[in-house]
Amino acid sequence: MFDLPPLTHCLIGALLLVIAYRLVRQRYPDIHPFALYHQSSISPIRNSEESAVHRSMLTPFTYPLISGLNIREGHTFRDGDLRDIWDFAKKGKLGVFDKKSGVIEYHDYDTELTPLVQTVASRFNQYVPGISKIGIYLPNSVENVVTSFAAAHYNMAAVLLPLTSDMDELSRYLEITQPELLIFEAGVLDFTQLSLPESVHDLVIVVPSIQDHLEWKDQLDEKVGSSIGVHTWADVVSTESPPKTVVEVPQDEYNGPAIIVPYTTPLGKVESAAFSHRNIVSAVAAQLRAVSHSESFKSTDTVVPVDSIQDMYTRTMFLAALTAGTRVVFSGTTSEGFDFDALRTIVPTIVIASPKSILHVLNYTPGLLINLRLKRASGILAAGNLPWPVLNLFPKLRLIYIHDDQPPRQATIGEDYDNVGSLMSAQLSLLRALLGARVIYTLTHPRIAGPICQTHIYDYRNLGPVRVFGPVVPALEAVVKDIEDLKGGNRQGVLYVRGLPTADKGWVTTNIVGEWGDDGCFRELS
Repeated sequence: MFDLPPLTHCLIGALLLVIAYRLVRQRYPDIHPFALYHQSSISPIRNSEESAVHRSMLTPFTYPLISGLNIREGHTFRDGDLRDIWDFAKKGKLGVFDKKSGVIEYHDYDTELTPLVQTVASRFNQYVPGISKIGIYLPNSVENVVTSFAAAHYNMAAVLLPLTSDMDELSRYLEITQPELLIFEAGVLDFTQLSLPESVHDLVIVVPSIQDHLEWKDQLDEKVGSSIGVHTWADVVSTESPPKTVVEVPQDEYNGPAIIVPYTTPLGKVESAAFSHRNIVSAVAAQLRAVSHSESFKSTDTVVPVDSIQDMYTRTMFLAALTAGTRVVFSGTTSEGFDFDALRTIVPTIVIASPKSILHVLNYTPGLLINLRLKRASGILAAGNLPWPVLNLFPKLRLIYIHDDQPPRQATIGEDYDNVGSLMSAQLSLLRALLGARVIYTLTHPRIAGPICQTHIYDYRNLGPVRVFGPVVPALEAVVKDIEDLKGGNRQGVLYVRGLPTADKGWVTTNIVGEWGDDGCFRELS
């Protein structure tokens, strides 16, 4: 044996320990880098004045776009509708967090919610015979879910009215959608400023406390007069004098819209998008396919929609969570942003949020230790792995869905959309490091159910101050077309999409100006 000084032995031992540590701790990237550089299936030919058609790698040009849930019936398969989603949801649970008691109250689908769906539909038909549209102006709640599925089961359209404090804007939404019944929470509508269209024949008010529901009803009777019926949610679900049971419509007669969503264009014009059952189930199925089975919604997940399910994207993700049989919990708040106390009690594994909500997390208080941990976490992300969270806020959180929350665009080059409704690639990378969760960032449009594009779940790249939305979802295909100095042949222009999740047939213009990257991801241009 070599006669070496003790210091040399120590140095050799330390070197061997470092090598052993590196070997033991060696991690391969979560996905091969090549997969991130080739995220779209691109048509080999293109038309003049536009780019080649881009599709998801899951649905290349030899495959059909995803159209539905692919439910087996005998030797055939069908796409399904919202009633099938309700049947899938029975494998999971629906809960509401009570901020006062700090307890999550769960509701059973079979024994409680399904009978309520039939009761609510029957009662609404009693109040307004032949009703076809129900206006819903509710926060995330059991009443919201039951009402919307009552409409879905009995061939009525659920009008999802955006939660706004501007009564003039809400009046315009009601005017364009023409609901026959309006359901809302007590104390949120000012009937001295709200103008109801002639189509509204009945109002249903959801009162938090049963004790004072008569008082609210009397006050509302005085404001709206005798020409419009006024009832409370307690009246609707009352077992006394049960309503005449309505009969479900056969599936082949579900031709009308299932959900109608009004919105305001950049020019201030109010429009509405009507989505059929096929539109919605194709968007839901695309979400369940777009993310790998190991990372997608599971029955063991606890999903919290932080944003309102009145928004069509959040509604689609909520329906995807129901289809997977997850445990969905409403946080019991209507304010924007993370309710940290509520989320710590719920312990979510998946959160559905908007940039406005996420900014509450990004506005963390920096410190020396946090900065050091952030630097290390950023290095791990750059190597293609997910780090441990820098801020241990939500220990079980594994996935965050974030949708671009900017208003509908007007196709104009140079218009700046950099505000709280959008996040840059660098901010998404910071969010991954802070929470130790994977992030899927999506591009949305009011005339499309679900997202247009979304980032790959294993794409941790920090591309700096740019808005990157990933490839197209597997239910859509997309192109960019010439606009002003931007040429589709150079993969720059206005984004057009086509597929079943769209409210319109054929190519739909989004008025979003952007470009296709070399990796097949769509990037928005300011």
